[in-house]
Order: sequence, then C-alpha cells, then structure tokens
Amino acid sequence: MRADSEESKEKVYDQINQLYLQGKAIKVREHKSGFPAVTVDTEDIHIITDCISLEQWWLKKKKEGR
Repeated sequence: MRADSEESKEKVYDQINQLYLQGKAIKVREHKSGFPAVTVDTEDIHIITDCISLEQWWLKKKKEGR
C-alpha cells in the first residue's frame, strides 16, 4: 500500500476509521523494514503503509472535525 495513490490510501484509512468508530480493535505496529512504515491490522484489513500519509490523513480529518 505504500506505493498506492493518496486517494486509494485515504479510502482504506477511512474504512479502518469506520471500524474503529464501531469499537473494533485496531492494531498498529512499527514495520521492521527500517522504512518509516507501520502495519495496521483489523477485521479483514491488513496493510503496510507509510507513516507520513497516515499522519497527513489524520491531520486532515482533525481539521474537518471528524
């Protein structure tokens, strides 16, 4: 997922956020690659993504008030 478009990443991040809002457990761990990346696991979603796009998505959501 690290190489996916920002739009594609945001869709997945939104899906994960919806699961979180439903009370589902979300596990986020530092990825062992040395690249600034994390693994995110919940329900049927298991991804490796870069920290920067995830942080940018979160800041955008906070500014939107969601």
